Amino acid sequence: MESIRTVDIHLLELRYAHCRIMNHQALKRLRDSIETYGQIVPALAIEEKDKLILIDGYLRVRALCACGKDRICVQFSKENEQNAMFSLLTKANERQWEVIEQSVLLQELHRRFGCSLSHIATRIGRDKSFVKRRLDLVEALPENILRTVIAGSLSTWAASRVMAPLARANGEDAQKLLAHLEKEPLSTRELARFYAHYQKSNRSVRDHMLENPSLFIKVLEQRTQSKQAKEVHDGPEGKWFKDIEMVYAVLKRLVKTVSHVHYPKSDQLKKQTLKTWVKKIEKQALELKKATQL
Repeated sequence: MESIRTVDIHLLELRYAHCRIMNHQALKRLRDSIETYGQIVPALAIEEKDKLILIDGYLRVRALCACGKDRICVQFSKENEQNAMFSLLTKANERQWEVIEQSVLLQELHRRFGCSLSHIATRIGRDKSFVKRRLDLVEALPENILRTVIAGSLSTWAASRVMAPLARANGEDAQKLLAHLEKEPLSTRELARFYAHYQKSNRSVRDHMLENPSLFIKVLEQRTQSKQAKEVHDGPEGKWFKDIEMVYAVLKRLVKTVSHVHYPKSDQLKKQTLKTWVKKIEKQALELKKATQL
């Protein structure tokens, strides 16, 4: 039977502290709760010879220390360390794991305990591909980027959707971006916008963007605001003239490149399709001409 008792915090071995992301807002909420009501939920640990290994409750440890307390209520599991880890990971209804936290814990089971991907998948009720994706994610991140995520300075979303794919494609650029984010963090929206522009830019533009990502975002925002202001100023009339300019430009380009689809040996289906579209365009042009006759 599992026992619950209060122990000195310094007696706990915080073996999995590197797997838990620092969430400053959650820490403040828990600290306020402990100051008001005391510790409500015990931490989870196991006894291994003369060691007390903390399995779950790392935020509670930080909150208690922030409150100036040096003792913690702990529930001691009779399971061994590996099984206690699996039990923790399968408590999906009791806590929502951050993707990076879950990935690092799965990596611990795979590397330190030597568990196969199939075994891990079976124990946590997932398929093997899920486990592999989690391991691929954390292994794609350079160590310093992973440390930044664990420290709470970089969001899990940013790590998984931006830094991981960027690190796989260009490790040097990932390091440059991280160096800037450590000094001047970007919001999730700003980082997503930055990466979207990075993906469709050439090398010269990318180098310019990485020199000062914050400045790039500010300039982009200013351009967007100026464009929106102009659209409001010009009204529907301005949009109409802009649209017709675009139509004219597209038609002009189609005339220049029509030889790509219309040539002596082109098949009949392509020729017929071309004629059909030309007729449709002529019809719309006539409709527009009638509509604009005063």
